[in-house]
Amino acid sequence: MRIDPSTAVRFFLDTLDRSSPEQLIPSFLKFNSQLNTLHVFGHDIKLTENQHIFVIGSGKASVEMAKAASDILGRKLSVGMLITDSDHKINLPKNIEVLTSSHPVPNKESVHAANRLVDFVESIPKHSIVLNLLSGGTSSLLCKPTSSIPFEDIVKLYRILFNSGIEIHEMNLVRKSVSEIKAGRLLQYLNDVQLFDLIISDVPNNNMKDIGSGPSIHQSLRFSQVIALLKDSELWQRIPESIKSYLSTRSRENDLFETNEILNHHSRIILSSDKVASLAKNLMEQKDIRVTKDEQPWTGSIEDFEQHIVSKIPTGKSSEEEPTAFIFFGECSIEVTGSGKGGRNQELALRMAKHLDKIEQEIIFLSAGTDGIDGPTDVAGAVVNQNSLKEARKLGLDVDDFLGRNDSYSFFDKLGGHIKTGPTGNNVMDLQFLIVH
Repeated sequence: MRIDPSTAVRFFLDTLDRSSPEQLIPSFLKFNSQLNTLHVFGHDIKLTENQHIFVIGSGKASVEMAKAASDILGRKLSVGMLITDSDHKINLPKNIEVLTSSHPVPNKESVHAANRLVDFVESIPKHSIVLNLLSGGTSSLLCKPTSSIPFEDIVKLYRILFNSGIEIHEMNLVRKSVSEIKAGRLLQYLNDVQLFDLIISDVPNNNMKDIGSGPSIHQSLRFSQVIALLKDSELWQRIPESIKSYLSTRSRENDLFETNEILNHHSRIILSSDKVASLAKNLMEQKDIRVTKDEQPWTGSIEDFEQHIVSKIPTGKSSEEEPTAFIFFGECSIEVTGSGKGGRNQELALRMAKHLDKIEQEIIFLSAGTDGIDGPTDVAGAVVNQNSLKEARKLGLDVDDFLGRNDSYSFFDKLGGHIKTGPTGNNVMDLQFLIVH
């Protein structure tokens, strides 16, 4: 089959459809109204007459997850409350309230929403069933900072972390240390209930402690470890004084923090980046494309990721008639030094365009976020081929100038190649396709 950039985009869109919460949730949540029995990922619960089911959730996929859960539970679902960003477009039943928050940097709405959710959780009656629908974006969307740090300083901290280039588990460790709800602290507000976490993972190692900073996952941390991380990353002198003072005091007086687990608590990751990449692989193989998928999600710098992908580019023309594809997934980190507009997927595609410019055969590279949002832009990512920079030169576009300013969005806005999905209601990190004809 002939492969062009639009074909690669279609593979990406079809993968999103196959991995939507609407498709996934029914495999993990079932309700038998005749037997009044709830089935949650392997646990069968015979409900009593007065036993209620509540839904809580946070993250970019929480609304879509709640819609699927509501369709399954029907009238048996009592009440629910979710926190998500402002881009959701799905109408939910009136008994599920949706609070909007800010991502990737929290605002005062984020704090208000977190306080409302805590009040709601505390009001849930004893012996109830609580379904916690957790997905990526929660670290920002669910924000309840420690009261001793001014909120403006929390915002500054988030911005510094977001542009620092440190890895997601390191970023989340810092965010956990200044929160009253992350790192399992949400559990303290749940009173004698059965809690089920249904989780969509957006972190490379699928560690539930890191997904959304693990608000309902029992864990521990040391404040001295946070300080060491910030110093090793050369961020300690950049963060606000109030945060340095808070962390220093905690490390001296009570260095170890640990949350208490609750009884009848079960957690399951229902979707991960590896599963999404496998869905993409199956779609391509159905079209007779020979596919090699990375075994592990990528984590690390964009420079290292770029070289990893480049190493897969054939050095000479292939005698094979069928296309060959390489699938990568995960999230790379990028240190932003310019004042331009873009995101890691657009920047990665632009970097790869320089390498493809040297290739004579047909070759396509796509990089896009499964949430449909790449950085602070309205696109998911971008797609390029061996002709992209030739077309750019005709328009007078200097790729090195745009890369130097971290202005990949403006480059593709002028050239073309953006992938626009709108918010997808999902968040399973990024996907990259390298397809060679």
